[in-house]
Amino acid sequence: MKFKNLFNDWKLKLLSVVLAIVAWVVILGFVDPTLNRTIANVPITVTNEDIFSEAGKSYTVDGRLYTSVRVSGPTSVVRNLTAGDFTATADLAQMYDVTGQVPLTLTCTARGASSITYSLVTASLKIKIEDVLSKRFAVQVDKEGEVADGYLIGSVTAAPEYITVKAPESVIERIAEVRVSVDLNGLTDNASFVCTPHYYSTVGAELDLGIADETVVSHNEVHVDVEILTMKTVPVVINVAGQDEVASGYRYTGAQQSVSAVKVRGLRSRLAALTSVTIPDADLSVAGASEDVNVEIALSRYLPEGIELVDGEDPVLTVILQVAPLIVKTCDVETVTLNGKNPNYEYVLRNMPLHIQLRALEEDFKGITEQHIAALLDVAGYGPGEYSLPVTIELDDSVFEMLGAARLSLSIVDPSAKGTPAETEDVDE
Repeated sequence: MKFKNLFNDWKLKLLSVVLAIVAWVVILGFVDPTLNRTIANVPITVTNEDIFSEAGKSYTVDGRLYTSVRVSGPTSVVRNLTAGDFTATADLAQMYDVTGQVPLTLTCTARGASSITYSLVTASLKIKIEDVLSKRFAVQVDKEGEVADGYLIGSVTAAPEYITVKAPESVIERIAEVRVSVDLNGLTDNASFVCTPHYYSTVGAELDLGIADETVVSHNEVHVDVEILTMKTVPVVINVAGQDEVASGYRYTGAQQSVSAVKVRGLRSRLAALTSVTIPDADLSVAGASEDVNVEIALSRYLPEGIELVDGEDPVLTVILQVAPLIVKTCDVETVTLNGKNPNYEYVLRNMPLHIQLRALEEDFKGITEQHIAALLDVAGYGPGEYSLPVTIELDDSVFEMLGAARLSLSIVDPSAKGTPAETEDVDE
């Protein structure tokens, strides 16, 4: 009956549980089993780094600056340890030159450290040593966007023009270009930009120079000034000297020029006064020429200061001054107009048709007809008789030149008179 009361009393049950727990804790206080653990990601601290920088060299770690630690000891201590309780140190002064291995030392700062044993999984740090070099790179400016219509980009200057990079050799070897970018979209006036330089490899990949602690650049900013110019199209005008002084028997027929107009750029105030690019006759002459004259002219010589050709315009003007030979042809004139006739007389022309010699270019004769030639004979004041009179020739086109003088024999008869006509008279012009 007494035992039955004992099991039915809940207070006694609770007391027995508490006593069991206390007994277990007491036992553990005297008996603490050994626990083995491996703790990862213990950071490695590098010391004496200045021994390389003072020698003009740099080092890189082959791998990560973390290690792992094997720990053995009482469970109550080991199970509470973390990576922060250990300090791994690599003293570069202790490096073995042949292999590049630096031995690691390990300390533990945790409570109860004296009751545990610990060791490194990897006992050394592998490093690579290389020279620190300096190299100067030209700053290249990338122009993004388009300026407003009618405007052009003038000079683009970067300050500084060069950036010096001091870095380990492996970093220097990867750098191919230093570039900055400016946005010119819609610009109509000069502009200035403050740009951050970017570094690129030979294949165009952007490089992050911050990965090497020893990397130092001379400038972290580049100031870029962009000049915006206006554009204008002006005619190219040539003046030719000696047009009437070509060789005898030849004629200047005109000029061919490779360009008739060019696009130029410059400040708006200077372009306003420019109406043409004029080549003076002092540089173009056909005096004494008996064949075509070819002349090449550098257009920049005839541009005012501050004005220049737009990129893409041909800087050289080629001029061909054309000179062609003259030929002589005989033309027959069937119709002669008599001026000043007396209605009471009869007029008879004897040596018709009239033969005249004309000199001109060969192509000029291709379209000439009698309608282009007017032959005039002035008979006013002449009475009956035989005459040899000069004929006035009028040509429709000034390109023709008549050689010699033209004369006609003329008979004037008075039908009402009797007897023989008067003797022939030569009448000078």
